[in-house]
Amino acid sequence: MSLDPQCIALMAAIEEIGSPFDTEDPVEARRRVQESVDRAQPYGGRFRSVENGRFDGPGGVVKYRLYRPEDLSESPAPLLIYYHGGGMVFGSLDSHDPICRAIAEAVPCTVISIDYRLAPETPFPGAAEDAIAGFRWVLAKADALGVDAARVAVGGDSAGGNLAAVVSNETRADPIPPCFQWLIYPNVDLAAEGGSIDAFAEGYFLTRAAMDWYKNFYAPEHADRLNPLCSPLRNGSLTGVAPALVTTAGFDPLKDEGMAYVEKLRADGVPVEHIEYPGMIHGYLRAFAIVDAARQTIDDSARAIRAAFGMPAG
Repeated sequence: MSLDPQCIALMAAIEEIGSPFDTEDPVEARRRVQESVDRAQPYGGRFRSVENGRFDGPGGVVKYRLYRPEDLSESPAPLLIYYHGGGMVFGSLDSHDPICRAIAEAVPCTVISIDYRLAPETPFPGAAEDAIAGFRWVLAKADALGVDAARVAVGGDSAGGNLAAVVSNETRADPIPPCFQWLIYPNVDLAAEGGSIDAFAEGYFLTRAAMDWYKNFYAPEHADRLNPLCSPLRNGSLTGVAPALVTTAGFDPLKDEGMAYVEKLRADGVPVEHIEYPGMIHGYLRAFAIVDAARQTIDDSARAIRAAFGMPAG
């Protein structure tokens, strides 16, 4: 297995701006992410509407962005709730806008992106609380949103994959739980050590030092990292959670914990599909302009989400 040449180009582009993981200042990290957003080619797409809104969360107002693609024909519509990545420290509605637009069009379905609270201003369990509240708010407002409450999936990349898994776990006994979970190179064990974390500790965008940096902001206490609300892989049982698609990247420090989550889901009787993109690095999904595998991941994921929604194959 070798690193995809397009990922080499991606890392060069990141180096030009400055990786958000190469600073200890969360404000500077967020500035670098925003610069990458400003430099990127916008993903417009064909949308009936893209709306910004807010709801009252457990710690105050939570912003969201709702996407209705032009080709959306079902009413009420299936919906994906998306949680962005960024180590719980950076990332925003803007940074992951292209992913939300791409998956909304590819399925097609309505998408709501949740702008949860970030560390260090709001450490654990703030992001998890907002993520769960966002799911329950959508279910409560399903009729007003034109959403089919029985077909609400959750998804996210990296830290967002953590939150999607947490939501699936914590709401499995709700009157209407998620119907599916889409976990993209998820960070599901903040207490993990060794394995792929050591193998890809440096030189592949996400580094071991960067992981320590954001973990120390979000969950500085080791006991919190063992809490399933923080590390869903540490949950005693995943029985009854939503079926899942878990995608991993071949050169990602988080690869082993993603694969461990797949095995735990299977062991607990949860239907799960795992797809690895072998030449990829962590975070590649945002790079539609220069990484072909990002588009392939959207296509593969849309197929699985359509199946979960009971929609015809694309």
